[in-house]
Amino acid sequence: MMRGFKQKLIKKTTGSSSSTQKKKDKETGKKPGSANGAAGAVGGSGGRATVDKKEQKGSGAKQPKAKDAGKSGAGAAPKVKVAAKKEERSYPTMIAAAVSPGSTSGPPSPKEAEAASPNGIDIPRSSHSFERLPTPTKLNPDTDLELIKTPQRHSSSRFEPSRYTQISKLPGFDDVPPEEQISLFIAKVDQCNIMFDFSDPSFDIHGKEIKRITLQELIEFIVTNRFTYTEEMYGHVVNMFKVNLFRPIPPPVNPIGDVYDPDEDEPVNELAWPHMQCVYEFFLRFVESPDFNHQIAKQFIDQEFILKLLELFDSEDIRERDCLKTTLHRIYGKFLSLRSFIRRSINNIFLQFVYETERFNGIAELLEILGSIINGFALPLKEEHKVFLVRILIPLHKVRCLSLYHPQLAYCIVQFLEKEPMLTEEVIMGLLRYWPKVNSTKEIMFLNEIEDIFEVIEPLEFIKVEVPLFVQLAKCISSPHFQVAEKVLSYWNNEYFLNLCIENAEVILPIIFPALYELTSQLDLDSQTDEEGNPNQDPYMLVEQAINSGSWNRAIHAMAFKALKIFLETNPVLYENCNSLYLSSLKESQKRREKREENWNKLQEYVRNLHISSVDNPVAVDRIGTGDLH
Repeated sequence: MMRGFKQKLIKKTTGSSSSTQKKKDKETGKKPGSANGAAGAVGGSGGRATVDKKEQKGSGAKQPKAKDAGKSGAGAAPKVKVAAKKEERSYPTMIAAAVSPGSTSGPPSPKEAEAASPNGIDIPRSSHSFERLPTPTKLNPDTDLELIKTPQRHSSSRFEPSRYTQISKLPGFDDVPPEEQISLFIAKVDQCNIMFDFSDPSFDIHGKEIKRITLQELIEFIVTNRFTYTEEMYGHVVNMFKVNLFRPIPPPVNPIGDVYDPDEDEPVNELAWPHMQCVYEFFLRFVESPDFNHQIAKQFIDQEFILKLLELFDSEDIRERDCLKTTLHRIYGKFLSLRSFIRRSINNIFLQFVYETERFNGIAELLEILGSIINGFALPLKEEHKVFLVRILIPLHKVRCLSLYHPQLAYCIVQFLEKEPMLTEEVIMGLLRYWPKVNSTKEIMFLNEIEDIFEVIEPLEFIKVEVPLFVQLAKCISSPHFQVAEKVLSYWNNEYFLNLCIENAEVILPIIFPALYELTSQLDLDSQTDEEGNPNQDPYMLVEQAINSGSWNRAIHAMAFKALKIFLETNPVLYENCNSLYLSSLKESQKRREKREENWNKLQEYVRNLHISSVDNPVAVDRIGTGDLH
């Protein structure tokens, strides 16, 4: 019995000492199983321990076998065998050595970071600084709302950097035999799949520089060497392009203040652009190479690839959108089977932009691509191309941010009219349908586009649209915004437009004569008559009087006078008729105004008399109001 008590006491003391040792190991950061593993290793090397059978019977407890401890100790410290074979050159093995995930010189692993972090808080490794900020658990709406501020955006997209891997430079192409250059090329391409965190400029500067140099070596190798691309190369190159560039692009938002406005807010450039630029250039050189075979590449560059590429056009970085524009144009030229799909996908982006979001950063670049595509359309135009003009391009004029892409849109419209002049009527009527009412800046853009259309319009097509078009131009001439009126009057400096107006003066002059005449004669009707009360038929005297009268813009008066003078010199009879009709209309409007004032005075007099009567005889007035008095 005494012997059993001693065994229990020894067991209790050893258990408490082991628990205290675990606490110490946890505080010092040591692994709990390291000491046990070492002890097990010693026990394993010494062989099997002997246990007193009498003590086992007395204690009644099973002790762990030393053999199991020896196994765990051997597992914790395995022996390393070194092969004596001659080292073979294998680039997959080299890149595995160049990218060593277990390097001790780099940042700690996630498990070590979790163990070393205070209070067990896991600090996420993210490319965004704002994701590292703590969020309050409870807000006081009276005081805390003004203190919470989101920092300024640092990137327009979200990259997921690779788990830390130490990268080392591979040998150059000149340092290996020619038969091994293809394997080295693939190894270098795979090495470029490593992503770095550019939100921290000081993070692994050496690794970032090695990747940039590797990409430059790949570009130089593509440009300076002629060789047959293998199918394996296509897969690795396209995969590297996807890893480095395909990523989600969230909608731009202002952290503080008003809603993001693309017309006023500055775009945010990509922090990883030094690597992205090299990837774009390498892929572009790869596709443009004479050795590129689209029959092999089409299994990698498919419809899904095109959709992902089009999503990148929403990037805020104009440098990336410019590279995307060139890349998509080269793919459109190389892959004939994807052309129809590319056009349909771009149309879907435009429709969503016009009717749903009104927000997409790459509309100008996509229109620029379409401008070159439209220029290559065969004649006669297919029906799908005409539908694209009417249902896609023309509705793009209704969006508020038209100024961001209007030059490219106007170029596409003019390209269509050069290909098919019979579409002029639909284009002009579509522009008049979306003509701005109060936005003078947008109205000037419409007038610039009309001016471009006049350069390619056919005389027969002009006759179809002259009436509705010049009705709108007459309104613009009378616009209180002097730049709008100035833009319309500058049309008469165009010789082709001037000839069209002279040939169709019988229709055009009666429409625009009142607007032009009002600019040159801002005088009362009485000043437009001579001493005997007859209308003054001398336009020069009227213009001189108007200019000397100090009107709102002398330049506009001079331009309007020039336009009227052209009509007077080319067709004086028509001018006199329009002048007489206009003066007659002024007299008629004066008579209507006088009649309206007379009726108003009569109504006021009637109400006044009714009020006086109500004071003198209120009963009679009540009977008149109810209709009882006959």
